[in-house]
Formats: sequence, C-alpha cells, structure tokens
Amino acid sequence: MAQKPSTEATRAPSVGELTPPDRTLMGPGPSDVNPRVLRAMSTPLVGHLDPTFIEIMDEVQELLRYTFRTDNQWTIPVSGTGSAAMEAAISNVVEPGDTMLVPTNGYFGGRMASMAQRAGGDVVEVNAPWGEPLEPD
Repeated sequence: MAQKPSTEATRAPSVGELTPPDRTLMGPGPSDVNPRVLRAMSTPLVGHLDPTFIEIMDEVQELLRYTFRTDNQWTIPVSGTGSAAMEAAISNVVEPGDTMLVPTNGYFGGRMASMAQRAGGDVVEVNAPWGEPLEPD
C-alpha cells in the first residue's frame, strides 16, 4: 500500500515574484537585451487573427524589407528552429542543378544534404567522422 504524502509535501511552496539582479553579461551568451525589447516582450499577447497583429506584422515586414534592401512584398519573419531557418535559406537559394558543398560530420550536415537534394541541388558531401573536424583541403 502506498504511503500517503505528508501535509507539508502537498502544500504549494510560497515563492515571490521572479526578480533576478540586473547584470551586465559579457560572455558568448546569453546576451544583454535592450530595455526597449524587454518592454515589448512584456506587452499583452494578441492572436494571429487580431487586426492589431496584422498591423504589427505589416510594420515588421516593412522593417525587414528595409533591413534586407528588398521590395519583395512576401518578405516575412518565420518563427522556427535552426533547422527551419536552414531549410528556408536552402530553399530560397538553391535551384535545381545548383551544386552545393555540404560538410557532413554530424547530424545537421546530413540534414542539410537532404534539404539541398529536395531543393533539386547536386550535393557534394565532404565527409568526416561524426563530431570530427573537416580537413580544409
């Protein structure tokens, strides 16, 4: 028969609001965030069908077009993993028949080769054992 937990074990702990100290981060990451970004992150959320979301997205698209010096109306941010970014980059750059050199010395190299092949690229793999560096020559 299982032992009944004590009253102490079932009582929710009393914790205060999260208030980490203000620090200047000088390492490779995490990085300091501009206070304006922190304020923006604390604003209320809106759904993707909210008219305000559409207005915000229009502004973000305008800023992205400015940043990347393009007039392309379909310039949009895409939220996703590093692999999603890799696939977006490959599918926007590699055209059928293009040759793409892919280092394959780990899981992501194999994934990159697969993405390039799906985009119609002629993949040239430079192999090394899993986790080992590639020889420059």
